[in-house]
Amino acid sequence: MNFKSAILGAAFLVAAPVAASAATITVTPSLAPNAFGSPSYAAWVANAVGALHDGDASRGNAGLPSYYHAQSNVSSAEAVVTGFPSWLGHADPGAVYGAAFASELGNRMLFGLRIDGDGSQFSISQLAFSASSSDPYNALAFAFGAGSYGYSADYQGVLKGADGLLWTADDVFVTGGSSAALVDGLVGRGSGNSFAAYCPGCSVAQQQAAINDVASYPGGPFTFTGLYSLGDSKGSGTFNISGVPEPSTWAMMIAGFGLVGGFARRARQKAPAAA
Repeated sequence: MNFKSAILGAAFLVAAPVAASAATITVTPSLAPNAFGSPSYAAWVANAVGALHDGDASRGNAGLPSYYHAQSNVSSAEAVVTGFPSWLGHADPGAVYGAAFASELGNRMLFGLRIDGDGSQFSISQLAFSASSSDPYNALAFAFGAGSYGYSADYQGVLKGADGLLWTADDVFVTGGSSAALVDGLVGRGSGNSFAAYCPGCSVAQQQAAINDVASYPGGPFTFTGLYSLGDSKGSGTFNISGVPEPSTWAMMIAGFGLVGGFARRARQKAPAAA
């Protein structure tokens, strides 16, 4: 693809944003590298944004952690970010997947975004997001209100190029400047969340045990849904998360009335939400 890119600064003409009632919001779930420290994250974002713009389900080298592909079915072990090297629920990922994965820090569920103004312009300042999960404590829930997002490499406004058509090779990308700048479309790697496992100074076996412990919550399948709003328009996507049985030790602990509160606190241990 030969995309044009543009950073439109404060001098760019900003008109009053439209209600965006006719906008079409398409949400595509995918598993991403950990935004906080994974070395492949920036390359993954580039693949994700390019694929979402073109309407492709995947992009990149499938043998690298920067590979993007649409994915709505995951296991609870795969959707864990970590403070130590891991990938798709495996500690010491270099030994499991190869050297390219050795420094990755787990995976986060993101709701990839593509908005078509359907002939009307809008601004990213109008975009809002909320997420909820069907586990007992709604533990992955969070929200970003309108005004939380800005144009960047992660969330790119799209303007029609010389051909007057959106989603073609001569589109112009807005990657900076005022969040009130009007655009014809938008593509973004998306907001999301995951549970987190930390184990400072631990052995690989202990790190794996920490992942397994986090992945055991809530012990059965649940869903994680993200909803974007832009004016009157809405669009959502859902992860279907296959749980794993609770370890027998957890089953025994939960059976003790006095330990239920401790389990609730553990269940809410999640990674910092990705805007």
